Amino acid sequence: MASQKPVLIAGAGPTGLMAALWLTNLGTPFRIVDKHALAADTSRATVVHARTLEYYRMLGLSERAVSEGRVVKNMAFFGNLKEIVRREFNSIGRGKSKFPFVLAYPQDLNERMLIEELGKKGVNVEREVEVTSLSQNDEYATVTLKNKQGEEEKFEASYVLGCDGGHSVVRAHTNIKSTPGAYAQRFFVADVEGEVSVGLENVNICFNANDFCLLFAMPNGRIRLAGWAPEESVNREFSFSDVEESVKKNTGAVVSKVHWFSTYTVYHGVAETFRDRRVFICGDAAHVHSPVGGQGMNTGLGDASNISWKLAAVLAGKANPDILDTYQSERRPFAERLVNTTDKSFSIATDRGFTGWVWRTLVMGNVAPLIFRLGLLDNTLFETISQIRIEYRHSAISNGNHISNLYAGDRLPWVSFDDTGVDNFDPLGGLNWQIHVYGDLSDNVKVFGQERGLKISNFPYNDEVKAKGISKDCVILVRPDGYIGQLVEGSSSDHIDRLRVFMDKWGIKAF
Repeated sequence: MASQKPVLIAGAGPTGLMAALWLTNLGTPFRIVDKHALAADTSRATVVHARTLEYYRMLGLSERAVSEGRVVKNMAFFGNLKEIVRREFNSIGRGKSKFPFVLAYPQDLNERMLIEELGKKGVNVEREVEVTSLSQNDEYATVTLKNKQGEEEKFEASYVLGCDGGHSVVRAHTNIKSTPGAYAQRFFVADVEGEVSVGLENVNICFNANDFCLLFAMPNGRIRLAGWAPEESVNREFSFSDVEESVKKNTGAVVSKVHWFSTYTVYHGVAETFRDRRVFICGDAAHVHSPVGGQGMNTGLGDASNISWKLAAVLAGKANPDILDTYQSERRPFAERLVNTTDKSFSIATDRGFTGWVWRTLVMGNVAPLIFRLGLLDNTLFETISQIRIEYRHSAISNGNHISNLYAGDRLPWVSFDDTGVDNFDPLGGLNWQIHVYGDLSDNVKVFGQERGLKISNFPYNDEVKAKGISKDCVILVRPDGYIGQLVEGSSSDHIDRLRVFMDKWGIKAF
């Protein structure tokens, strides 16, 4: 019997709010608490990628995000104020997602959008409420919550989601070990107004032999700057005036007003496990990494989207509890790869010694521009940065099932049917298990859909579908998060029975 105690979400940053919205839409009772009095009022994380926008679309939020954000059209490299190469995101991402771009949409706007959407559904964040202790048994977790008056409450939760950041209190009260490392350098970030000599339609990576700076436009008309803090800043406080000259040297920016300025130490590491019995950790509580590629917030939103539908299913008796183990097996390998790759590239690019000099002068100044100019890494670049390449092929729930190069655990390939004005992601807003058929829809599939309460979407088979690796008349069972659960070559009785066996093995039922 599934526990009916509410879920507790600790932390109301983007990750916790995303989990709350999924649980709300799936009818799962929960509480969400945060120790802070207010939501984020500074931009912090700044970009949203295609996969996140696909999740937002499923939740009915992508149009708002795009309208409030600023589409970044290009990536450009500048060396000593001279443009070396520019690559258009839309050209390399076209046909791969409805959102073939990077969206400048900072954390505070993401949080405001999620909070307002939750408010429309009658959900409010309990603020100035913090977790002070946590224990658990086989049936539930007992969490001590303290409010701003110092009053304590013992709360019993079916499961706890620790979305409370890199210094997670929830994680500290479990057996989950996390020992992130730190880069020796400190970095600065600033939101400013002013005049620049580089294109504001770009993500501009500006460098010289000894320094670098990142510059791009924000949706509120401000400019985001990021780069090295002075070496001596480790032991003192400093201001934008300390970096103003290096910013001007790298970007040509003449700053007229500084709205926000901060310095920070970059940490990197992945928790040894993402689960301890009835506690799951997500976002920065589970993994921290360099700002390369703007992956942090997006990865946390992906974590929330993965675990939330599984918790909802288990608590509603729509899936066996074993499915919860797939959260770690699906999300941790990606986090580990992300940290390893960004860690290496970030360490080299920000090295102040000879290695960094070689990277900035030879690799960034010559090799990287040539690769971009020739389009040699276009597919890899967009698919990796956008996170549409994330796959769960080795998850227990995917079990190696595949047809040719399309596997269970892959993100459902996006296909646009221009002649109809729709695409195959339209039905994903149901946040439910569903069937997709590309080609002829058989009676066997119709009977199976009716039997299991599964919505069936029947799409025409054309060259675009074929190019995405989808076989004609194959039957795809799509997960609530838009990944392929299982797929079979056709719709014979034997084929459909394989889908029945899969659903029965995992106790899967439609919401």
